[in-house]
Amino acid sequence: MNKIKKMHLLGLLLVILAGLLAYYKFGSIASVNGKRISRLTYIKSSIKASGAQVLDQMITESLIENEAKKQNITIDKATIDAEVKAIDEKIVAQGSTLVEALKAREMTMADLESQIKMQKLVEKLSGANKEITQAQIDEFLKTNKAQLPKGVSKDELQKMAKEELASQASNDAINTWLEKVKKEAKIVYN
Repeated sequence: MNKIKKMHLLGLLLVILAGLLAYYKFGSIASVNGKRISRLTYIKSSIKASGAQVLDQMITESLIENEAKKQNITIDKATIDAEVKAIDEKIVAQGSTLVEALKAREMTMADLESQIKMQKLVEKLSGANKEITQAQIDEFLKTNKAQLPKGVSKDELQKMAKEELASQASNDAINTWLEKVKKEAKIVYN
């Protein structure tokens, strides 16, 4: 064999050896009693377990971002900061901290801010902030009288009813808007 062929063969063997070493080191995610669990097997199992849900969330976020961009809708940092502060105050009132709550949910502050931004965008896009009338509040209190807490003032009950009705109206508006946008979008699954 001439010298060039030997060098090519040696180079090829080194590449194969490096590939095998990389697969051995990085191709598995864990080993149990010496038996390796491959990264590919892990990914396939993860996709089966929650892949559809994660994919749907990613599609939804993409649709929200695209629609917000089309309509030139943005959420400023002050709005996000105000929401973070409100969440922080609620958590502190419950005897915990925002840092602890985020850690328990395996989230970062950036994750929380991203979720808040997405929520605020979809609220604006869907027109979710509808005004609740006194008639709606009265009907809610009448219909749900048996489930309402005892020993609470009428003003507090009305405030609770208004918050619940606003939440329901917001969720309905968002869900209706998302269904419409998903139907109109060209989503291709590969």
